[in-house]
Amino acid sequence: MIKNNPFLNTLFAKTWLAHFSPTTKEYSFSLFPEISFLKSKWLPLFVNLGKTNTKGINYTLANEDNNLLKNKTFLIYDVHTYFNTVEAGTKTQLKLKKITQYPGYLCELENFSSVAAYMKKNLSKNSNYKFNLYKRKLEHCFDISYTMYYGAIPKETYTHLFTVFHQLLVKRFAEKQESNNNLDTTEWDFYFDVTYPMILEKKAALFVTYNKEIPIAITLLNFSDSIAFDTIRVFDTDYAPFRLGTISIIEQLQWCIENGIKYLDFSKGHYEYKERWATTKYNFEYHILYDSKGGISRLIAHTILSYFRLKNYLREKNINTVFHKFTFLLKNKKNNVTLKKKADLLDTTNRPLATYLKPIDMDTKENAALLKFTYQFMYNTSEKLTDIQLYEITNKANCFYIEGLENGYTFVA
Repeated sequence: MIKNNPFLNTLFAKTWLAHFSPTTKEYSFSLFPEISFLKSKWLPLFVNLGKTNTKGINYTLANEDNNLLKNKTFLIYDVHTYFNTVEAGTKTQLKLKKITQYPGYLCELENFSSVAAYMKKNLSKNSNYKFNLYKRKLEHCFDISYTMYYGAIPKETYTHLFTVFHQLLVKRFAEKQESNNNLDTTEWDFYFDVTYPMILEKKAALFVTYNKEIPIAITLLNFSDSIAFDTIRVFDTDYAPFRLGTISIIEQLQWCIENGIKYLDFSKGHYEYKERWATTKYNFEYHILYDSKGGISRLIAHTILSYFRLKNYLREKNINTVFHKFTFLLKNKKNNVTLKKKADLLDTTNRPLATYLKPIDMDTKENAALLKFTYQFMYNTSEKLTDIQLYEITNKANCFYIEGLENGYTFVA
């Protein structure tokens, strides 16, 4: 079981209700001691508070009251199978149907004294070498620091970080040309409102990687007594050559081990990095519990089951990816969305004549699009940011020259 599940926390539930269903009555049943529900407007169907905004529900079943159960159907999203093994009795009126929806991944940390020990045990020798190289390069080239905001954070810092968090997510998914549900206004406002008080209660944290004072990677984590749930993560894609996401995971694992966290749970959805880092793969299930003696409840239960089986089938055919790309295009059809191209550094042989080199300030918003070339150059050469100068080549259209202490590249942008 998940002790003190943050997604069953009263603060989480009340804030979720205020944002997603402010006029709806909350229902509680003695059958479900840990969970509250919302009722469908037209049907005797009850859905758990939080719905798919949780990263894992666990629950128990108390003794059922057949009169209260009569003709009712309950839908519980995102049941975490690694920590939850609830079953309905075979001889009772209550029946349970399960439908697997997403894979989940977690890192078991209890037997490790350091992230180095964890990596040595669970990653290949080649991956260990590469990941540590990425980290050394990043910290050599930039002024890098890591901060876990857990238990305390100034409100102005929190507001600033959430603004940057949103900007980085928008940037990331604009480059992927996919919509992302976290960026829906209602959902993002919910996370903004609920996370600050949960940080103060040590039910949430923001893990931030800084380049000097600039946040370049942010992860929102939620906490139970022994589990860190990876809720939303993003990094500045300009730093992609340095594998900033990988370095962020290394630092978060180290923090969890040092602070007695037994599991880092990457939660639902398949990504290659989750499979690489996790020690265990499990499933998220949707649970449908219903009155087996009621015709209406049986019909509702089997209709819901068929619906989610269809969604699973479409997901296996990658229809969901096509859908997210389509909705992105609909939302952005009036905007000029530019795809980021790979930073191609071309000529490394000749330095242009000084007459044609005009220095450029890399810290201005107007030149932000050139940063990906700068950081690719730094990764290739291990030059430090403090030693680099960027120039416009004035006698060639869209051409630039970047120079460090020992290396120089010409590129087109």
